[in-house]
Amino acid sequence: MTTNYVRWPARMNPTDALFWSMDRIPELRSTIGALVILEHPPSREAIRAEFLRQSDHLPRMRQRVVEVPFNLAPPEWIEDDDFDLDYHVRYLAVPSPGGFEELLAEVSPLYATALDRDRPLWEAYVAEGLMDGRGALLLKMHHCLTDGVGGSQLFTELLGQRDPGVGRRPRREPHRSASASALVWRALQDNAAETISSGETLVRTVVAAAQRPLATLRQALAAVRGFGRELLVPRAASPLHGKRSLSRQLATFEMSLREIDAVRNRFSATNNDIVLTIVAGAMHRWHTGRGVDVHELRTLVPVSLRGPEEAQAGNRLALLAVSLPTGEPNPLRRLRAIQQRVGRFKEDRRAALYPLLARLLIAMPSAVAERLGRQQTNRTNFVCTNIPGPRNICYLAGAAIEKMYPYAPLVGDHPVAIALYSYRETMCVGLDVDPLAMPDLPHFRDALQESYAEVLNLGRQSAVGPRRRRGVSRRRPSRNVSSRLGPGSEATG
Repeated sequence: MTTNYVRWPARMNPTDALFWSMDRIPELRSTIGALVILEHPPSREAIRAEFLRQSDHLPRMRQRVVEVPFNLAPPEWIEDDDFDLDYHVRYLAVPSPGGFEELLAEVSPLYATALDRDRPLWEAYVAEGLMDGRGALLLKMHHCLTDGVGGSQLFTELLGQRDPGVGRRPRREPHRSASASALVWRALQDNAAETISSGETLVRTVVAAAQRPLATLRQALAAVRGFGRELLVPRAASPLHGKRSLSRQLATFEMSLREIDAVRNRFSATNNDIVLTIVAGAMHRWHTGRGVDVHELRTLVPVSLRGPEEAQAGNRLALLAVSLPTGEPNPLRRLRAIQQRVGRFKEDRRAALYPLLARLLIAMPSAVAERLGRQQTNRTNFVCTNIPGPRNICYLAGAAIEKMYPYAPLVGDHPVAIALYSYRETMCVGLDVDPLAMPDLPHFRDALQESYAEVLNLGRQSAVGPRRRRGVSRRRPSRNVSSRLGPGSEATG
């Protein structure tokens, strides 16, 4: 099997380049990751063969980033002549008793460390010594490689079969020189081609706008107004922003996709609507538990800009700020308010402006771009991202993948990142927090559990009416996988 359907551009797009550029500042570092739980631990030989296969099919795993002199164009991806698979795939021993708490205690500080910018931008840490005979590994990579949706597409394509055909290798891309003169020459060629392409796109846009001038003008004004409001609205004060560090504490949580789908269908909502309703309720409980009543919090929500048939490496996303009614105790009113607010983003289409903003930022002097980047992260309180994944079972090194918990970066002044990945019948939740900002992560997990149960109960009450109907089961929310692997699911980085 191959991934020939994926386009592998030799040059970063503006959003990729923005993530790469901001990475020079430690607090703006963008590392994404996943904790993969396997039905059994593969042998070291099987693991090495698996990552060798993946590096053959995914060019980015063997490529390093090379910047263009004088910043004439975004950086290029160049084959790393010194690629060393054994540097990128490492092993760690989980201390006794080998539960989830011990596993996360080991991988949390590893997730917090920076990637080597002179090498391919990924690392894998294979855990050995887990109880119950399971296997696990932490995969981390730089955000400039791909976004969540793009990564999920590659993950499904590469790991969707037990026997992927290890012996069949795709054709390697031609070697490109990393000399300064070659980089400048390719940059000039690419800029000329992009100018022609942009001109053609502009002509098509103008022609389409001329056919519907009033509608086009209304859409453009709505997008600009919406984006302007997003930039001007300050975030709410919260104890989350009292202290910050570069340490990380990882945790996990689980939700049933089937039960969330039932609530979603009952209220004509999206999965994102339900997720944001649960998260808002959890944030309300966490804040009131600390004696603080916050009426609204702003969350940074990545939105995919990929078309239905668009499969390529790199980032195709926008970062939008959504105000959550955390002060609303009624879950149904909270859900309806979130549906209304998210609906405004769809109406004014402000997400389409994000690639233009990224292009403008990378064209600015680095000091100015970094300052603007910091300012934008200061307008939201935390990050929440939801990535759709496969419903079929996937395999890694011959072992079935049981769960995959995603982790999003804490960029700038975001002390909490909540990432969700739907795999088979489970929505796997990865919590990435700064332990100095949220020293009581177990309390927040409890708040998530309570808010999750509250929303599920809301759907069941609506389904059965004022009295419980015969034959309708009241299922309890799914428990964390930690109950099967160990006594807890938090760890300090």
